[in-house]
Amino acid sequence: MSVNLQDKTESAVKPLQNTTAAANRDSSERLVDARRTPSSLQGFLGLWSHADLIGKFVWRDFEGRFRGSLLGAVWPLLNPLGHLLLYTFLFSIILQVRFSNTNSTADFALYLMTAYIPWTAMSEALSGATTRVLEVPNLVKRVVFPLEILPLILPISSFFNAIIGLALVVLFAFFQSGTVHATTLLLPLVLIPHFLFTAGLCWLVASIGVFIRDCKHFMALGLSAGMYLTPIVYPAERLPENLRFLLWVNPVSGMITDYRRLVLEGALPELIPYLAYTSISVVVCALGFHFFFKTKNSFADVV
Repeated sequence: MSVNLQDKTESAVKPLQNTTAAANRDSSERLVDARRTPSSLQGFLGLWSHADLIGKFVWRDFEGRFRGSLLGAVWPLLNPLGHLLLYTFLFSIILQVRFSNTNSTADFALYLMTAYIPWTAMSEALSGATTRVLEVPNLVKRVVFPLEILPLILPISSFFNAIIGLALVVLFAFFQSGTVHATTLLLPLVLIPHFLFTAGLCWLVASIGVFIRDCKHFMALGLSAGMYLTPIVYPAERLPENLRFLLWVNPVSGMITDYRRLVLEGALPELIPYLAYTSISVVVCALGFHFFFKTKNSFADVV
């Protein structure tokens, strides 16, 4: 009788033990999953969930640039205008550089600004990205703060200013020629790859800048050289034959050419160069974010 009772007890307890073991195993698996570091792809897709926070930081960055200055928000217009006058005087009047068959200084100014404004947007974003993380140590040491949005704020803010500047160029082109090319509506085809390329570089240099403090000085030197290696203040045709390879090595050269084709010439981008710099932009964006995402956990130990 006692043997039967023991058998019944064991048969009743065994399912309960199996259920408890399964519950503990599921709990352990959930704990491991919770502690598992998300992939860089998950982090990139998660940027959209921080859209409100990014918007607030972009607005604060835009306000902070000119807070306390006498002219305030007028500086985004005065700064490119001042460079326009300087470069037009130097390259068009003194050096007699021409972008078209006409000898018009106004045409030179339009070609110059159509390229200079996007370049300035990229240059400002990259310059700021080198010290972006170092400027906010209190945010770096907060475990829950998404650090990957910090470098992204800079290209968003800079390219917003560039869009305003390009809109003014289109307006000036209308006064100059009396027409606006329909291809101007296709500007996002160039702006988007340019933005992705800039954002990827911003993530990359923002991470490197945490560990190598000289990064900002190297970046300043590189941007100065890059401007003159890119056909911004001169037409690409002026490059010697043995240096034409720079137009292919530098993806921004293709972007600058297509900005001018769309806004000033009413022509579409050439397919092969467009696909080339667009592909490079996507790869640079992906690699830059991946590098930042994998190294950001070490920032708190350095800052």
